Amino acid sequence: MNSARSIRRGLATALAALALTACSTMPDERPLNPTLPANWTDAPAVAQQPVTDWWRQFNDPALVSLVDQALLEGPSVQQALLRVREARALSHSTVTQFLPELTATGQGQYQRAVEDGALPTAGGGVEREQMTGSYGAQVAWEIPLFSRIEAAFVGSRANTRAAVADVRAAQVALAADVAQAYVDLRAAQASRAALARSVETADELARILQISYEAGITSEADAADARRLAEATRTRLPGLVIEERRAENVLAVLRGLAPGTESADVRAVLDAQGRPIPVLNLTQAPAAPADLVRLRPDVARAEAQALVAAAGVANARNDLLPRLNLTGAVLTTDALIGDPVSAGATFATGTPLISIPLFDWGQRFARIRERDAQFDQALLQYRQVVTQAIAEGSNALVALDQGRLRLDSARRAETAAETTARGSRAAYGAGIQSLADRLRSEQQLIDANLTRIDAEAQAARAAIAIYRAFGGGPSFATPLRDVPSQ
Repeated sequence: MNSARSIRRGLATALAALALTACSTMPDERPLNPTLPANWTDAPAVAQQPVTDWWRQFNDPALVSLVDQALLEGPSVQQALLRVREARALSHSTVTQFLPELTATGQGQYQRAVEDGALPTAGGGVEREQMTGSYGAQVAWEIPLFSRIEAAFVGSRANTRAAVADVRAAQVALAADVAQAYVDLRAAQASRAALARSVETADELARILQISYEAGITSEADAADARRLAEATRTRLPGLVIEERRAENVLAVLRGLAPGTESADVRAVLDAQGRPIPVLNLTQAPAAPADLVRLRPDVARAEAQALVAAAGVANARNDLLPRLNLTGAVLTTDALIGDPVSAGATFATGTPLISIPLFDWGQRFARIRERDAQFDQALLQYRQVVTQAIAEGSNALVALDQGRLRLDSARRAETAAETTARGSRAAYGAGIQSLADRLRSEQQLIDANLTRIDAEAQAARAAIAIYRAFGGGPSFATPLRDVPSQ
């Protein structure tokens, strides 16, 4: 009868503990998106174009090789991957703290009677010296009441998701930065080559006008102005050399190399002259505004941070509630010297402990208010990140559209300058136009070339900015081999 009653009491206690465990202290609020536009204002149409491995669409093997190497060996991505490992370890540590702790123990006790004393034995006799050894196991467990384990699981998982989002953000930024530096390099090389031709033309024009001045045909002011134009054109060359070296150094650093330590093959590719600026004809948005929220790693991180803050609120609320700890031990005692009374005995103990906070609720309520404020900040931060993402996407589309118009105009101007230059060469060959006029038309053609090169570089940068704004990066399969799935 007593045994059945004990069983019923045990079942009732277990059911009560499960009921307490089921009570959730997590906040009901979740990160919500603000009102989003249905379509992009500045995009011709919305198309589901891929945003992964987008740099391959430039069809430039050198660019593809540089980006792939940076994603594998770049320090920014490597650091982000290490933070994911750290977050995974922290997550495991947080969740496993609610598992029982089992500890093996062992101890010894030595006794010796002095001044004619005696020690009792298990057989009823007496001895002057005894020694016992005890060994066994101890267990301690805090039962995770009031969804404590839920809060720990949500918070640790969200922390890992934030670290994974950081990896994605590092990959997006790294791919875009490498592509940007490569475009800068090719634009500087093309501009330097065109400007070098412009310097030659300006020098030739200055020489002709100097001869004309000495012959009394041209004024001294015209000859001096020609020299000024030649020297002013020459002053633009050092800036392009600096830009070229800067782009090379950026490419090295992004790939985790010290500038100047690239292999001979890479060096030959980077120094190759006449390589065109990579062009990506992107005429539509890669994703709709609602899809952009799903693609952006900073949005994913903001959402994860809001969940971490929600777990903090739950933990603070749980600190107001009782805690139930169970401790127990199984110990066996053996005689090492003599025959002590306690030798050969095995004892099992169990101790439940309930603790309830009573006199520090002011501090605990203050902590709840602090966590509530942090959670509200995280919710607002999420909405702000989403609106900022939409703004960056819109700005990138505007730049892409206007850059395309600029490039079209620059190409038409270059075509017109080529036509003018051909006519000038023909007129000079027929003897109806001076060499100075021909050189001026050649100068105008070179200026049109420079304008077109700059427009191409701006268009390429705009395409890169599109994929940066839309969260475009590598596919998860290759670069994220060390990252847990979300």
